[in-house]
Parts: sequence; C-alpha cells; structure tokens
Amino acid sequence: MPRSKLISFEEVGTLIPDEAVVTVSSSSGLGCPDATLRAIGEHFAKFGSPKNLTTLHPIAAGDMYGIAGIDHLARPGLLKRVLAGSLPSGPSSLPSPKIWQMIFDDQVEAYNLPSGILFHMHREAAAGRPGVLTKVGLDTFVDPRRQGGAMNQRTPRDFIKVVEFEGEEWLFFKGPWIKHWRYAITEESLSLRSNG
Repeated sequence: MPRSKLISFEEVGTLIPDEAVVTVSSSSGLGCPDATLRAIGEHFAKFGSPKNLTTLHPIAAGDMYGIAGIDHLARPGLLKRVLAGSLPSGPSSLPSPKIWQMIFDDQVEAYNLPSGILFHMHREAAAGRPGVLTKVGLDTFVDPRRQGGAMNQRTPRDFIKVVEFEGEEWLFFKGPWIKHWRYAITEESLSLRSNG
C-alpha cells in the first residue's frame, strides 16, 4: 500500500496539471472540499496555473450560504468546462454565484447533465471504459438533437452522441478521462495519494 504524502493547502495547485479534470463529490455545502478549491483558485491567481480545468460534480459543489465551492475556480483561464448535475443556488435575494455569471456570459463551457450519469462517469473512468451508454436523457434537453445538455452558446454540442446498439437508440456520454486521487482533509493539511 503506497504511503500518503501530507502537503499544505498552498501546495495543492502545484499537483494539478493544465487541462486536468477535477471532480468534486459533495452535496452542495456538505462535504465540499472548500479549502482545497480555494487553494487551487489562489494558486491560479498567483501563478497562472493550473489552466483550463474541467470540473465534474454530480451535485452542486458549494452553496450560497458561506461555502463558495466551485466559485473559487470561477475565473477565466482557470476554468474551461463544467460538467454538473446542479450548481450552487439559493434565494434570489442573494447575489448570484460567480459560476452562474461565467455561464451566462459565455466565459466557460457548461453542461447540465443527469447526476446519475455523472456518478456513472466516475465508475466508467475507474474501469478504463470510454464513457456511459444509457437511455437516460433520450428526447430530453441532454439529447444532442436538442441542446446536448449545453447551458450556453459557447458549449460544444458534441459531448453526447446518439448511437445504435443492438438495434436500439442510446445516448453515449464521453468520459472526461479522470485520473483518480484519494484525499483526506484535515484542518492544516491535505493528504493526496495517486491511484493510477
């Protein structure tokens, strides 16, 4: 079993290469690695890297009640693409999260996809498979013959494909080629161990 290496939050940004996929498994503010996401955003602000990240989160990463989550990464140049089952939300009396403004302003590619599909993407990536084949989403807004899950004009419509399998129509969601990391967060440090 490989040994864990403890690092400070300030070092997190040095471990993430440009164009990487960062996956966040939280439920809005619950379990959101807010300090880690903040560290990545601060590293980008200081050093200009990592650049052009893709984030994948089946459920919103952060909320509008004090846990910024994905908003730490909502910076042009840092964030290229978002694959999300949902995004931070709250009462309309509060300011809109930064990620929503980036989406509305066409500053980031953004897909709103079924949460179950995004959870399955993790499994498929772990198994080394190319993506998720499913009937979920046929003839809905995620069907590429409609919107393809795209939330703005900037977002390409080629992420999801209609394919024929065994004489039936299916949707194929391409995997974003996730590299797996296990992590445990404490107050002072972050433990990362590569699994692949």
